Order: sequence, then structure tokens, then C-alpha cells
Amino acid sequence: MSNSKPEFIGIFGGTFDPVHKGHTEIIKNLFELIPLDKVIVIPNGIPPHRQASVSSEERLKMVSSAFKSSEKVVIDNREIKKKDPSYAISTLREIIEENPEHSLVWIMGSDAFAEIDSWYQWEDFIKMINIIVMVRPNHEIPIESEAYKLLQKSHTIDKDSLSSGKEKILLLKIRPIEISSTDIRNKIYKGSDVSEFLLEEVNELINKGNLYQ
Repeated sequence: MSNSKPEFIGIFGGTFDPVHKGHTEIIKNLFELIPLDKVIVIPNGIPPHRQASVSSEERLKMVSSAFKSSEKVVIDNREIKKKDPSYAISTLREIIEENPEHSLVWIMGSDAFAEIDSWYQWEDFIKMINIIVMVRPNHEIPIESEAYKLLQKSHTIDKDSLSSGKEKILLLKIRPIEISSTDIRNKIYKGSDVSEFLLEEVNELINKGNLYQ
């Protein structure tokens, strides 16, 4: 047990295929809105729900370079190292075990949250952690979804309450970033310039490696 004071830690997973300014801006915005001590960013290894377009190692390199100047962001490569599909619940169990004295909150976008019932062992997952759902404008949670029912039961508007207990869900309005990894991949494939959407280091890695061509 360490004697350092308990920290409030966010966990943010994603395919990051590729990581773009939208991702880095979201994290910046999160630190402005929620009193987090740090955020653990976890690139998926083999995402259960989608096929990544480049290797896990390439994505890890891009994510590491995108966040390298941010002292409060820790890049976690545990899912990249696994040979099996990465399930959020397994990752969460490990992180809880490694951080017994710290408070944890899981961070996800509203599009992922809307499909929470497609996650492996999702009902157990939501009982283990508080969740921040980042809401983009015009992206409503469908009323007939399990996610909507969950909100009816567990929604909170108290940001400070997230650093204790479990099973609370906060909807957080973030600055909208009109950009997606899919759009960027398509633009690169067509030969368009995507430098305005990417951090310079990430753009260099993509060009050097001829990624997404």
C-alpha cells in the first residue's frame, strides 16, 4: 500500500484508428470539466466489435505520440499485448485490482453507451464502476434502448459524487468535434490531405508507414 493520497482516475478506451485531434481535445475538455488526477488511455488490442485497419503496434505508437506532452495521461498497452479480443470488463477488473485505494471512472462516448447491452457481461460491468458518458450534440440515447433504461435508474448530475461509490452515470456535454477516424481513413485512402485533423507527430507516422493507403 502506498501512502500517497487517493487519486481520481478516468479510464478511456478506444480503437484510435487513427487517433486524431478530436480524441486529444476530448481529454483536454474532460480535465476542464471533471477534477480527474489522471486519465488512463487504453488502445484496444483486438476490438470485439470492429476490425482495426492497421496493426495494434502502429495504433499504440500513434496514441503514445499524440498524448506524449500530457503529463496527466498514461498510455496503457495491456490490451495490445493480449492475443485475444479485449473485453472492457476484463480490463476493468485488472485496473480495479491494481488501484485498490484510488477512485475510478469509466469514460465513453454516447454512441458506445447506446450499445452497452452488446458488451460482454455488460450488466456486471456497470455494477463495478461509475461512468461518464460524453454526449455529442444531436446524439440522443434511443428511448427503447437498455442504455436509456440504465439512465432512468442510475443517472446523476453531481460530478463530485463520481469519485465514490459505483453504478452512477453522468452525461457530460463536451465541445463537439466534427471528425471521426472513419472519415480520416477514407480521406487518406482517397489521397486527400488530413493534416488539419491530426497532430503533426501522428500525421508523420501515418505518412512514414504508408498507413491506411
